[in-house]
Amino acid sequence: MSQANIEVVRALAEHWNAGVRSVPTEYLDPGVELETPFSSVSGPPYRGYAGIEQWQREIDEQFSEWQSRHDDVREVGNTVIVIGSVHARGRASGIEFDLPYALVADFGGDHRIMRVRIHTDVNAALKAVGLRE
Repeated sequence: MSQANIEVVRALAEHWNAGVRSVPTEYLDPGVELETPFSSVSGPPYRGYAGIEQWQREIDEQFSEWQSRHDDVREVGNTVIVIGSVHARGRASGIEFDLPYALVADFGGDHRIMRVRIHTDVNAALKAVGLRE
C-alpha cells in the first residue's frame, strides 16, 4: 500500500501546527469538503478553499492555541484515518483542554484530499471506515 496519502496527512498536520494558515492547495482538491462538530454555527460542511479559509478563521477566533497530535495513522483503501488529540486554549477564557478525536480523510487519485470528517467519537470514526463493527 502506498504511503503517499499518509504523508499528505502528516504534512497538513505539520502545516497547521506550525501556525501556517494559508490553504495548502497542493494537498486539497478544489472541491474539498470538511465536516466537523465545531461547525455548528455556520452549518457543515465547509466547501472548497474558501470554506477551509473560513474554518481556519473561525478556529483562530475562538482559540489562541490549537495543536493536533496524531497517535495512530492508518490507510484503508483511499482513506486515511488519524486517531489523536487536539490541545487548545480558549482565546477569551484562557482555558486549556485536550480533546480526543479522529480525522477521516478521503483521497482522490491525485493524492489530494476530497473530503475530511472530524469525529469526537473515535469508535464511530473507526466504524465509518470499516475497522469496527
